Amino acid sequence: MLIFSDDFVRMQNYESYTKTQNEQKQMKYKLLSIVESVFGDSYARLKPETRNAIDMICFLATDKGFVYAKDTYFAEKHDISARTIRRVMKTLEEAGKIVKAHRSSSKHNGRGAAVYFFVNHPYFAHWTTYFGFDVQADVQAENAEIPCESKDEEAKKVSTYSLPKNHYIKNHFMYKTIPFIKGVPKLINQTFKDVFKDSLKDLYLRVRVASQKVCQSVSITLSKKDIHSIAYESIHALFTYIKTRSMSFEEQCKLVYRIALNKFNELVQTADKKDKEESVVVTPRKIVRKEMLPDWFQEKQEDKNRTESEESVAVVSEEEEIAKMKAILAHYA
Repeated sequence: MLIFSDDFVRMQNYESYTKTQNEQKQMKYKLLSIVESVFGDSYARLKPETRNAIDMICFLATDKGFVYAKDTYFAEKHDISARTIRRVMKTLEEAGKIVKAHRSSSKHNGRGAAVYFFVNHPYFAHWTTYFGFDVQADVQAENAEIPCESKDEEAKKVSTYSLPKNHYIKNHFMYKTIPFIKGVPKLINQTFKDVFKDSLKDLYLRVRVASQKVCQSVSITLSKKDIHSIAYESIHALFTYIKTRSMSFEEQCKLVYRIALNKFNELVQTADKKDKEESVVVTPRKIVRKEMLPDWFQEKQEDKNRTESEESVAVVSEEEEIAKMKAILAHYA
């Protein structure tokens, strides 16, 4: 059956079944155990890359019960062939654990990429009602088909127009498959993307707002290194806090903003204090030379000092005599 564009948009916007990371993990293990039961003992003999691809498929189906990424996407992610992915999905389809539909192609009037619905997902009943799936008929039709593939099948799947490399994840609501959240520094991505998921971008934005406020208030420019460092510390402090307390997303944003604002203010105050200390003028010390002088030079200096003192005494005595004589003459006059 074909899934038209309007229906596919409704599928994407449908509310996720899993609300928390723990629920998502439990649902993934549930779907994965069903896949393992289909393969039986042969599941352990599959290549690790193939098992990792199956794990990713189950993970992507946890939220809404279906996966629509192309076979080539999983193949490139895990370094295996697209034929291996198709063989896995066909095995699950023949076992009645998934139902396959196709999106309508936007380039021609025909079938586009496949969409796989997991029968054991709680939302499968909703999709069955919405699209009118006939699970038994679908399974019987698949069993009646020839299991081998035609030689021309690969040639038919070659597109007549080029696509960018990120085509398979563009506009894909399964954002958890993207390795990094755009606009967030690499270290913060690696550490916290699994914890906060897409909300990490909003938390980092609150830190940037705090940095801008501090820069405007004190007319200073912070380096990118300082901003990234404080952003990491602030989000880590938030992560430690929510381990023991339940908080809404709005409260988390307010808390990380306050933490970052305090840290930026402390950084600016420390920088101002350091600048003031460096700007203090230090009076240079007067260097007193204490070299040893020869005896003849010291004697000459002593004679010179003695002569100057005798001359000064003589000048003082002469002035005193003149003053006395003036006083005597004034008395007789």
